Amino acid sequence: MDLLGSRIATAAVWLPLILFAVFLLLEWRAPFRTAVQSKLQHVSTNLVLFGTNSLAASLIAGWVVFLRSEHWKDQDWGLLHHFHLGPISGIAASIILLDISLYASHWLNHRLPILWRFHRAHHTDLDLDVTTSVRFHIGEALITMGFKVVVVMALGISTYGLVVSETTILAASQFQHSNFRLPPFLERWIRFVLVTPPMHWIHHSRRPADHHSNFGVMISIWDRWFGTYRAGTQQRDIQLGLDEYSKPEDVAMLRFYRIPLDPAEFRAGGINTDVP
Repeated sequence: MDLLGSRIATAAVWLPLILFAVFLLLEWRAPFRTAVQSKLQHVSTNLVLFGTNSLAASLIAGWVVFLRSEHWKDQDWGLLHHFHLGPISGIAASIILLDISLYASHWLNHRLPILWRFHRAHHTDLDLDVTTSVRFHIGEALITMGFKVVVVMALGISTYGLVVSETTILAASQFQHSNFRLPPFLERWIRFVLVTPPMHWIHHSRRPADHHSNFGVMISIWDRWFGTYRAGTQQRDIQLGLDEYSKPEDVAMLRFYRIPLDPAEFRAGGINTDVP
């Protein structure tokens, strides 16, 4: 591995860990919402879920993508190969294209009942903080990684582009799920480009009209362009979670794994359909 690769790999490991600690500290010093569960219980539950399912899935599938991305690039796979971009512009293009791809994937998670079965596990969190960014069902983690394999292959994203994109998107996900106060004037400016916590809190509201909106993962422009942006909900009116999982015992660790098997009413875009 060359010097650039070594520095990128080091940053990919340490940046998310440092930001995670910073966001936890900010949540402790200046929380926006009053927690339903104890902070220790909530953090430990989400981290154990991450460690036992999403981490395993991400490591297995992620390494497949990582190891094969260079092979696909060398074989002239993918869209980006035809533009002959330099290293920096190639990484920037990778970040943007992967982000809009994840926006599309997130939108599908809310539109297709079979995908919503898995994704709703993420939405059952009764408290929102930085650890919610890693609270996903193993089924969704595997589906998402499979989707990324296809996207990386189709776009011809390089190993460097993939590592930087994944690190940047993970940091953005930690930021948008965090429970700390931003000065309103600063939040409004940031929201022009990036998804902010108040914007994403709306996405975690129990109201279907709210949680079927604001699908952006990092860049907020996609929601505005594709008509899924929502900003009118008052933060004090937001009740987090889902109606069918309204109590702490409904979202306990062992209960969490069975959520995709539960019957539930699926409501997307104002359309009510029964998911058996």
